[in-house]
Amino acid sequence: MARFKFLLAFLALLVCGGGVAGAYFYWKKFAQPEIVVNRHISGKGGGTLERPDLGKRHFDAAIALLKEGELVSARDRLLYLMQYFPESATYDEARRIVGEVNMDLLLSKIPMPGKVEHKVRRGEALVTIASRNQTTIDYIMRANGKTSEFIFPDEPLTVYPLNFRVEISLAKGTVTVFDGDALFKEYRIVDRNLPPDIKAPVATTVSERVAWHGDQPVNFTHPSYMNSAKWIRTGKIGLFIRQADPGPDGGESRPFGVMIPNEDLEELFTILRVGSKVDLVK
Repeated sequence: MARFKFLLAFLALLVCGGGVAGAYFYWKKFAQPEIVVNRHISGKGGGTLERPDLGKRHFDAAIALLKEGELVSARDRLLYLMQYFPESATYDEARRIVGEVNMDLLLSKIPMPGKVEHKVRRGEALVTIASRNQTTIDYIMRANGKTSEFIFPDEPLTVYPLNFRVEISLAKGTVTVFDGDALFKEYRIVDRNLPPDIKAPVATTVSERVAWHGDQPVNFTHPSYMNSAKWIRTGKIGLFIRQADPGPDGGESRPFGVMIPNEDLEELFTILRVGSKVDLVK
């Protein structure tokens, strides 16, 4: 009788062992999450395992969407990448492309929230249209392909409220434009010269947008306005955003401010208006 009980116990043990082995095989074969790793060979006969770049597939998908002309979908895919895969090797390029796409969308006729068509009324001027719609004359001219200040009754003009804020980061060397809390575009600081009494953090606003030609300031009606030196003054004395090389029209040597490439300053001059928030951070 004892021998029979021992045999039953042995058979039960075999069944349990088989069940555990089967369950382990099923988990390894079907249920275990797929883990993909790339092996980087370093030195003789060895290597280290690198974590997979999970953001790259989103980057590739966004590039494919861009090639198809799907700007909004591509940008949203890149923003998703930036939010959830900041460690991706594609992060910096995704950030750059988001800025380029945002600017293209802003200046194009592609519909976007806030962008409307204003029909010119008799007696209106660009300055009044810009003021009433919280935008800039430069934006109206660029978005509508205008090269002069002349407008006509019933002419349709694309307008957009430019409520951007700017963050100047001394540590990162960047001037970043935000639309609310969302990244709009980022620019690289190539030089800076701030008064010693300016210490971050500083919260201020754009107080003046200046175009300078020769030895005098000019406005958008001047024939040389498009090629004039431009700079943005803030409410903090000595804190300017300037062109990297003001040239002979700048009238100054080593002026105060943070300097960015000329084409970038032209964009900032287009989308920032008096009253736009500016934060200087470390």
